[in-house]
Amino acid sequence: MITFSLLLAAAAALNTTAAPKAGDGFGSISGHFMWEGEKPAPKPDLPVDEKAATGCKHPAEGMDKKDDSLLIDEKGGVANIVVTLSVDGVERKVPTEPIVIDQMGCRFHPHVVVVPIGGTLRFANSDDTNHNIHTYPKKNDAMNKQVAALSNLDVKYDKAEVIEVKCDVHTWMKSYAFVTDATFWATTAKDGSFKLEGVPAGDYELTWWHEDLGKGKTEKVHVEAGKDATVEQKVGAEKKAGGGRRR
Repeated sequence: MITFSLLLAAAAALNTTAAPKAGDGFGSISGHFMWEGEKPAPKPDLPVDEKAATGCKHPAEGMDKKDDSLLIDEKGGVANIVVTLSVDGVERKVPTEPIVIDQMGCRFHPHVVVVPIGGTLRFANSDDTNHNIHTYPKKNDAMNKQVAALSNLDVKYDKAEVIEVKCDVHTWMKSYAFVTDATFWATTAKDGSFKLEGVPAGDYELTWWHEDLGKGKTEKVHVEAGKDATVEQKVGAEKKAGGGRRR
């Protein structure tokens, strides 16, 4: 039986680019997105309707009601920031397996996924009740479809944009599909870390997006063949774009 943790691990593995190994003209970029200034107070719990949640498989400790829109760890690392880089002349590596957003315990897992144009986004339903997938795109076709218990729904998108995803049955559920035509991408982990591998040697500027903090760019980063270039980007309520540090 495939466990929920394995599903999350598979989703995380698909949520970053596979690329050539360092060397032979390629390097990598890694770093952190860190909160600058006083950390905001945690957001209130989601307005979960216990009756509407009947039939959902909840975690052992009870239903997860945490608001995932702005996650900052104890050291200031910011999760769920999408980092992208476009390099002319380099083929975009589209995963052959679907990128998965699972519906389990009346929550979307993970909260943010990156979907390269040409890739398949799978909405899985691991609950014992129906969900519906209601998307809010501006460029791609909108969707509002039922997903029966223990079933899947596969879709593809051909235009780059950020798509908000909700469930009308369980109104507290929300996630994002970041559809991209970029060459490289990653989503920051709980500690704000990310890594892009197989990047051709050269000078670049990374683009980033976060649902609460908006979008911006880092300072220039220089990639050398066989080496890892590091980026430390500061973000915060008063600093939504730019202002990164490199070393």
